[in-house]
Amino acid sequence: MATRTRSENQQKKQRQKEFKEKKEHQERLLAAKKANRETPKSGDAPNEIDKTKA
Repeated sequence: MATRTRSENQQKKQRQKEFKEKKEHQERLLAAKKANRETPKSGDAPNEIDKTKA
């Protein structure tokens, strides 16, 4: 394989950095979405209470 120029190395590092940042951002969004799913919504609470009374 031929040696890379400095510019090619910089471009590769930049692409890797962008890929890593994008991946981390997606993981944070997924974690936030999962956390929101696990917390009961204010509208769900009365329904759960009604189910326990019945």
